[in-house]
Amino acid sequence: KVVSFVPPDGNFELMKYRVRNAAAKMFSPPLQCTPQLSYGNATSGASNGAAVGGSGDAPLSGRISVIVSACSISSLVFPSTRQKGSAVIEEVSVTIPFPKVVRTTKLSANIGNVLYDEAGRVAKWTIGKLNEKMRPQLTGTMVLDGTGRPEENPPLSVEWKIPLASVSGLSVSGLSMSGENYKPYKGVRNIAKSGRFQVRCG
Repeated sequence: KVVSFVPPDGNFELMKYRVRNAAAKMFSPPLQCTPQLSYGNATSGASNGAAVGGSGDAPLSGRISVIVSACSISSLVFPSTRQKGSAVIEEVSVTIPFPKVVRTTKLSANIGNVLYDEAGRVAKWTIGKLNEKMRPQLTGTMVLDGTGRPEENPPLSVEWKIPLASVSGLSVSGLSMSGENYKPYKGVRNIAKSGRFQVRCG
């Protein structure tokens, strides 16, 4: 396909496209995020579940653990000129919204930085670059208002990008210009971004 256009001044959007639902459902992401939540003295059997423990009228406490790892196989498409080896995932971050019944939290991570917004009850875990050899993990404790477990755990949001990668395989093979004396620079490259990438907690 050839797209002809007269470029306006400044930045502009030339084209949009959407991958069909069937292909989107088969997409395998380049990383995996596994959250574990537990409340009281019992822990969840599933990786993203929650259980209730404790007794009496004491405020319920909880623990959280989130592990992020790069996958060796994904559905991303890379150009043939790319050097072999595992892809480095850039600008990785995890946003963790806590239930409204959470009063305070104490969080730490072995890689990256964690910032907790007390008013919004949201934690932002910034990891940065991630490869297959790294195993970032966030752990922490929670103190809840009251003695009952939260009705639900809000989903986590994960952001990432991989240069030179594409979800669909669509790429720009060339750029030519007419009516000008200078030769344009082909400043085109693919960048795969996470978009709305959520991990649900049961």
